[in-house]
Amino acid sequence: MARTIAKPKRPDGSRMVHVRLDPGLHRRLRIVVAAEDTSVQEWVARVVEKAVSETWPKVAKEGE
Repeated sequence: MARTIAKPKRPDGSRMVHVRLDPGLHRRLRIVVAAEDTSVQEWVARVVEKAVSETWPKVAKEGE
């Protein structure tokens, strides 16, 4: 039987997502976030939030 390892919960309830990027894209991402004086974490969270917010109304409506 497989064992599940309990992971510590984050105080803010956030979830972690791992994404594999090719080295060239990762390099360009690091340059972009440095130019914007932010972190990869903050930049990706902002981009995902924007994309989901733009797509969600259509997806939610289709699910009705």
